[in-house]
Amino acid sequence: MSTSSWTLLSRLAVSSALVSLGHGIAIPRSVLQARQISDPSELLEAYDYVIVGGGTAGLTVADRLTEDNKTTVLVLESGSFANPADVLPVTGGGTFRQPRMQLTSTPQANLNGKTFPVILGHMVGGSSGVNAMMTARGSAEDYDRWGQLFGEEDNQGWNWDGLLPYFKKAMTINPPPADLTKRFNITYDVSYWGTESPVHATFPSFQYPGLDPLVSAFYELPGVESTQDSGSGGAGVYWFPTFMDPVNFERSYALNAHYENLGRPNYHILADAPGRRVLLEDGTATGVEFEKDSEIFQVSASKEVLLAAGAVHTPKLLQVSGIGPRKVLESAGIETIVDLPGVGQNFQDHSSVGAAIELPGLRDIHPNANDLSADPEFRQWAEELWAANRTGPYSIAFGNVAAWLPLTAITPDNFESLADELENQDHASYLADDADPTVAKGYVAQMLGLAKAMRSKDTVFSRYYVNATTGATRPILNQPFSRGSVNIDPADPFGNPPIVDYRALSNPVERQVMVELIKWYRRYNFETSLKSLGPIEVAPGTNIENDEDLAIWVSEGMNPSDYHPAGTAAMMPLELGGVVDQTLSVYNTKNLRVVDASIMPVLPGANTCQPTYAVAEKASIQIR
Repeated sequence: MSTSSWTLLSRLAVSSALVSLGHGIAIPRSVLQARQISDPSELLEAYDYVIVGGGTAGLTVADRLTEDNKTTVLVLESGSFANPADVLPVTGGGTFRQPRMQLTSTPQANLNGKTFPVILGHMVGGSSGVNAMMTARGSAEDYDRWGQLFGEEDNQGWNWDGLLPYFKKAMTINPPPADLTKRFNITYDVSYWGTESPVHATFPSFQYPGLDPLVSAFYELPGVESTQDSGSGGAGVYWFPTFMDPVNFERSYALNAHYENLGRPNYHILADAPGRRVLLEDGTATGVEFEKDSEIFQVSASKEVLLAAGAVHTPKLLQVSGIGPRKVLESAGIETIVDLPGVGQNFQDHSSVGAAIELPGLRDIHPNANDLSADPEFRQWAEELWAANRTGPYSIAFGNVAAWLPLTAITPDNFESLADELENQDHASYLADDADPTVAKGYVAQMLGLAKAMRSKDTVFSRYYVNATTGATRPILNQPFSRGSVNIDPADPFGNPPIVDYRALSNPVERQVMVELIKWYRRYNFETSLKSLGPIEVAPGTNIENDEDLAIWVSEGMNPSDYHPAGTAAMMPLELGGVVDQTLSVYNTKNLRVVDASIMPVLPGANTCQPTYAVAEKASIQIR
């Protein structure tokens, strides 16, 4: 590398000491923690609240409830306390050693019969300790659609304006270093963020020069606009921070933000203790049955049981407890206590399609150091910076800039006809044959709202993240059209994992939109200034040209999960197949709530970690 290149890179690496001075001294992890229970014999006779699931939502709610030292809370988590060395490093999106649970989906009929991994965080801290640390929030209109399912006059703050205070409460922003802000034109607006949360959103101290042409090319295509801040609720090109503390430049997640260092004797966690079922008396939750070391135990909750096991395991817990669709429960030999058709239905995830275009010319801007291994001299420089003051490339997680585009920009000529087609469908015909009429009615309401969003320039439909050394990554569909299910396995409802069916591409408009995402990806690489970097299409390949062939290829190239499961205990009216009301209480029960991503009636157009924190913050206020 030339001397001038080293000089440029050195200027882009800002001293973390300068960044950190405004944030005080890091608290050592060795100070007194809240109590870790190692054996069920150590449990209290009863707790005010028992939370099943010690992940993003569960630990946030537990923290907020135990701010009152007279309130006792027990968190039951099926995973372990992970080794910090496996969780805290941010470089490249983490170590990938964090404990995970991997299930397998049912064969997907519209994806050539393939099965897909269902990957979940399986540790105290949940998926906030496993994810890529991207702090996207989604569009304001996404959350307005939540409230519209209840009507404009009765949404109880489940809309953008009502949730924004909880987004701000959930995260503390640490603005990007001044020289990077100027060098890369990074825009931000601190008014959309908080200043007091223990969960930190921080920008790295370094960015690769190769980002310049990639970001500039976005604006060469029609309809692409910039957005001032990733938290403003708009669509367009914007920079976003990383879930990272501003002192040590390590992962900021639910465990170290909402449990460690609290020192509260009223806040207990029992790890390696999966919840087995909710104990009910005449429809009232009284406690939880759980497993520990192959033995079964029970614990009482004097006030409420709160489910935070995630969108795959929360519906299982409800169903094995006798709350769910009667047909599903009867097939598994479970007594129906509350016939609630929506439990486990309305399953959603973001999906991706594996289009891939390489840009060899990026190597002329910067060495291919994506994994910090291709250039030993560059790696040594990066290691020295990191050891000296926590700056440089090792402070980058998954990246910090992307185009979060509305359908109006992705396909200016076709968005209206696609919206018309969705609007005029026989929507229920694209659900499972045995879908309950209330679930079908809820799906109709969701699709009509989505058709409206397709005509808006302010709703994100796809994310094109850029990597400075390889180019734009595969398109992500941020607004799913199809709905799947998560149901207990009738062969062994308690012992076996739930049956996960994405029902990918069950709505034909989803396939058509996927085709449009690929076509935009091609235009971005081949019809902008990026063509000077010598783009080479790897997939689907230049031999697949017309829409019909692309539509066929989608079945081969699609992955139905971007690891953002949601919707299986949806907050919707009961007559729309809802599972919880606007207080997140499970319909037709008492003292039982769901507080995790299961309650999202429709997925926001962003990674789900930040929205889950906001849901948990709002839930905490409702519970108290």
